[in-house]
Amino acid sequence: MRLKGKTAWLAGVGTGMGRATAILFAQEGANVIITARNPQNLEETASRIRKEGGTITIAPGDLTKQTDVEQIVENIVTTHGQLDIVYCATGGSFEPNRDFKAVDENFWFEAIENTLTSLYQIVQACRPVMKIAGGGSIVAVAASFSVRQEGNPAYGAAKGGLIGFAKNLARELYTDNIRVNLIGAGLFRAPIRDGKLSPAPPVLSRTGHPEDIAYAAAYLASDEASWVTGQLLSVDGGVDVGTRGIWDHEPPKQQ
Repeated sequence: MRLKGKTAWLAGVGTGMGRATAILFAQEGANVIITARNPQNLEETASRIRKEGGTITIAPGDLTKQTDVEQIVENIVTTHGQLDIVYCATGGSFEPNRDFKAVDENFWFEAIENTLTSLYQIVQACRPVMKIAGGGSIVAVAASFSVRQEGNPAYGAAKGGLIGFAKNLARELYTDNIRVNLIGAGLFRAPIRDGKLSPAPPVLSRTGHPEDIAYAAAYLASDEASWVTGQLLSVDGGVDVGTRGIWDHEPPKQQ
């Protein structure tokens, strides 16, 4: 098991790539803690992990709030004695049809807060814990260039800022032996498949599957990537290099 004995906190776990990553981390032997604002989503994720025999703890909270984040980290350390991995998939709404005129101040600041402030609060709370332990791994989910351009301006700005922020963190946290890497997620429309998590079909000409992100995150979080930091790993089926259009292979709409 690639993550056996490690404690992993997954922040921003919804129903797609975050859930798939939590399931895979548990399969790979990690003690998994999941956080989001929606308790129903957390319960559904936990239920599936427990069904497969994994170890999972639910820690709901608002990741933009310092007090919430500090309390979650304190509870993790009290219960598990360590925090080895942080996976952060928080962010604003993609909403590709929302142009700049429709981005009001509340929508703008919500995207920035959910994407950047969340990671800021998480790193502030986790860095001392990881430093004392001798290091750790932080994996943040950004967006591929094509997705940043296709999304609304607030989403694109927040995800672009996330890339710059994480790369700067990678340089600063180097002396603490804390690795910081990013996943540039492409367009994902396929649901998580039932049963034990396994890699998505080995075909480039398809839409993205949540499993694609989960396996990329597992690599970056694991000791297999122990000499990798400050990197943006694009997981987008090659869209950013011009293999096809971003909306190609979109699943048919339900009638």
